[in-house]
Amino acid sequence: MRLLPFCLLVCITLSINAQSIYRTACRGNIARLDSLLTSADINTQDQRGRSLLHWAVACNKNEVFEHLIQKGAAMDLEDSEGATPLYMTVRFQHMELFSRLVELLPDTSWKMKYGGFLFEKAILNRDLNFVQKLTEMGVSLDVTNKRGSTPLEVALRIEADSIADWLENNGANSDLVRNFTAKGPYLGQVPPGNTAKVFAPNIISTEEYEFGSVFNKAGDEFYYGVDLGGRNVIRFSKLEGNVWSKPKTILSHGQYGYNDPFLSPDENRLYFISNQAMDGQGEPKDIDIWYVERKGEGWSQPINAGPNINSSSEEYYISFTKEGTLYFASDKNQSHHDIYYSKYLDGAFQEAIKLGYAINTEAYEADVFVDPDGKYLIFCAQRDEGLGRGDLYISFKEENGTWSPSVNMGGKINTEGHELCPFVTADGKYLFYTSRQDIYWIGTDVIAELKSK
Repeated sequence: MRLLPFCLLVCITLSINAQSIYRTACRGNIARLDSLLTSADINTQDQRGRSLLHWAVACNKNEVFEHLIQKGAAMDLEDSEGATPLYMTVRFQHMELFSRLVELLPDTSWKMKYGGFLFEKAILNRDLNFVQKLTEMGVSLDVTNKRGSTPLEVALRIEADSIADWLENNGANSDLVRNFTAKGPYLGQVPPGNTAKVFAPNIISTEEYEFGSVFNKAGDEFYYGVDLGGRNVIRFSKLEGNVWSKPKTILSHGQYGYNDPFLSPDENRLYFISNQAMDGQGEPKDIDIWYVERKGEGWSQPINAGPNINSSSEEYYISFTKEGTLYFASDKNQSHHDIYYSKYLDGAFQEAIKLGYAINTEAYEADVFVDPDGKYLIFCAQRDEGLGRGDLYISFKEENGTWSPSVNMGGKINTEGHELCPFVTADGKYLFYTSRQDIYWIGTDVIAELKSK
């Protein structure tokens, strides 16, 4: 999946794990749905908190939508991200269902409660029609989202220029737009201690979906991935003097996605994953590991990491030991992802070797970070005992050179959602990872605590 962030698909998907009743709603089979509802609540919610009405809206099934309404389905249920069916109409750009839902809602309280959230999604979709529709419905142009951002601030932040112009021309208050400047180490953020915090809110972690972050050893360069509605790019910020530069996109393409950035041990290469065609011109292919080389202040064209790393299946995420051994995930020759490593000798990667059962199981394992000294591995796994859809696990190197059985990193980090993309800073102080479509960080005491146990 990656590219969408190797992370989950951001949109609703019909995975093999989706329960039959939700698939049925999405497919529009009303007779089958009624049969299933004889033993299920009309307001049943899936693992992500999405109701049948959420599914009907997302899949644009008008008849199922009306049928559920007639049967008394609640119109204001929130999923795990706080999204209601009304939000789904904006997210998936179903204007007809939006108008119908607004007509059915018992009052106008949704405008104040969800208006900022709805504007945010319409702007992220760069959907001026929905921005105009929300305005016509009486949602204030100066309403704020949960980050405190007005619609105009969101539009300016993501450089949705035509929407920003329209908002300003129609009365949005530009004085309410905040400007953020990042100064000092770690973009001037207050260290998180033993409680995970969103990293650099409204600077790095914004209304977009950010993930896969990495600092260089000196701590004055920061790279991270951003999902732009299914197409991924890599952005970069640099500490210049005492001020961090505004993040800029350094890897982007109209057809291909780029994400999961990671620097080589000598920091002269930036590795990443991409579905780029081998010739850089053809149709997107399976996801491979690539890199670019420093060229002065810029970078070379993407270079494929080669057949000892890549296969006809998908390879994900990258990290290195000090000696240059590359750790990554692949689903080659099987239906699930496992973690591999490849030594770098005489200027070339050697044949990749799959790690043993202390790390890899019959479930999904990917997004591996290896401690540069090879003392531990942190990775994402989807296991029955997990707290959510994907948790971070850790394994420590034993004195005999083997890996200890991996353990869940627990509730300080993992949630009912999906945690992924781990990275520990070169100074050993902070663990960065992705959760709830933002970049989080926490002090590495959590690692020491797990090792002591």
